[in-house]
Amino acid sequence: MIINKIDLLNFRNFENSTFHFSTQFTVVIGENGKGKSSILQGLRVAAGTFLMGIDEAERYHIQKEDVRRIDLENRFVPQKGSSVKAYGIVNDISVEWMRSKTASRTDYKNAINIIKIAEELNHKVNVELQENIDLPVINFFSTSRLWVEPKQTVKLKKKGSRLRDGYARCIDSRTDKTSPMEWIKSAYWKRLKGKAESVLLDAVFEAIDICIPNWSPQEWDEDSDDLGGILTDENGKESFIPLFYLSDGLRTMAAMVAEIAYRCVVLNSHFGRDAVKKSKGIVLIDEIDMHLHPKWQQGVVNDLKTAFPNIQFIATTHSPFIVQSLKVEELINLDAVVEEDPDKMSIEEVTSHIMKVEPRSLEYQKTYDNTTYYLELLNNITLDDDFGIRKDSLKELDKIEEDAEINDPAAAAFLRMTRLAALGSDKKLKKGEQ
Repeated sequence: MIINKIDLLNFRNFENSTFHFSTQFTVVIGENGKGKSSILQGLRVAAGTFLMGIDEAERYHIQKEDVRRIDLENRFVPQKGSSVKAYGIVNDISVEWMRSKTASRTDYKNAINIIKIAEELNHKVNVELQENIDLPVINFFSTSRLWVEPKQTVKLKKKGSRLRDGYARCIDSRTDKTSPMEWIKSAYWKRLKGKAESVLLDAVFEAIDICIPNWSPQEWDEDSDDLGGILTDENGKESFIPLFYLSDGLRTMAAMVAEIAYRCVVLNSHFGRDAVKKSKGIVLIDEIDMHLHPKWQQGVVNDLKTAFPNIQFIATTHSPFIVQSLKVEELINLDAVVEEDPDKMSIEEVTSHIMKVEPRSLEYQKTYDNTTYYLELLNNITLDDDFGIRKDSLKELDKIEEDAEINDPAAAAFLRMTRLAALGSDKKLKKGEQ
């Protein structure tokens, strides 16, 4: 599944807007409130429509809070005709489909074509029992994906349903950290017994190894009952560390990558060792930079592209380091048009030219602006025969000096000495006025 374009009508922030997406990676940026998460929510509705044709899969519809509302003085007015229309490719078939919100439910009459494709795949897998059917991976990761649960005992994954397991909680706000870990534990024991299907474990381990810097998964550790791996520090020293004891950023990213890879091997096990690299689908990630060190942010997009070359990723971010790793066609900027490839810019250029953030701190910029204004005022005061002193300008000079005295005595001293050099002492000024 690939979504090339989406139309949002009266959907959250958008009255009537269209967005285009790159086939492999798209990142959406913009100030808070501009609609980054709204775009992801629309894509979530669009991708989730496929699941309506899959037995035992969850259903997801346009929510009440997704309907755009107009803010009047004393109330919010919901707008009729809220809809999400998507244009994409599902199993090599070009498809258009739309979901619309009626008074009480989400209509799917204009989405029958994608639902029918899903039903046909479902029939081949569950009725005809075909094993070599390619199924699209679908995954949504909200900002609540941080791994905050206490350490728990991991059970062995029992034999289940290809479709049910592959799509379980795939577009839920809560990520499924349990199933991938249970599957990894089970696959590792099968490897110890010499079973052939454990080759899928190599595909999952490779994806995690690519995407997690300095930590490489090795085995299921009996002592910690957790996925164990080798952590390499900045000096090259190696140590064995279970996943649960890594930092929040490493652990959360590892869990996300493991979940995507797990869905790849469950849905498309017929690819064997190449199940992760050959699986197609769409993954949505809200705030991809969450809890990642800036150094890691610079490489995470390329890592995900490498680990999952046939998956379409669409993510949001506030990080200039993420933006700096993109081509212009991979970026949607809700604040301004971008014409140059961000990956050719310095981080300062990305921050100031694309994200419109001042390169200096706000306090520094305030001091700079006040000093510049002070010097302009001083320059505008001219001394003629009656000294030409404007009392209002002098009061402004006094006020800026007082503020500077509190926040930056050195700046205050500079301003005062510049004033004395230009106008002389206050006594001279008063005598001139008399």
